Amino acid sequence: MVDPNLVSGAVWMICGFAIVGLGWLIAVRGRVELHANYDESVDPTYAARWAGGTGLLMGVLVVAYGVREMRYGFEPRLLAGLIVALLVLSYVSKLFAGGFGSRE
Repeated sequence: MVDPNLVSGAVWMICGFAIVGLGWLIAVRGRVELHANYDESVDPTYAARWAGGTGLLMGVLVVAYGVREMRYGFEPRLLAGLIVALLVLSYVSKLFAGGFGSRE
């Protein structure tokens, strides 16, 4: 029988790689229109750099959590910390995509 921590960690890693892929498309390829909260009046390079970079950070955190869960098992406090970090980073990403901090 397969250890549930391996299955759960693998699911977290797959989701993390999907987030990294989207963050890469936004940050590196400049596809800011993929961000749901992108405002057309914001400079695309600014939004790509900051909103995409935030997306990459979110994906790396999810992948790291998946690897950690596969190796050491489930820890409720770490999952809660991941959820809080993802909520905060999601809000920050929305701000950047809307032009917060832009010098236009």
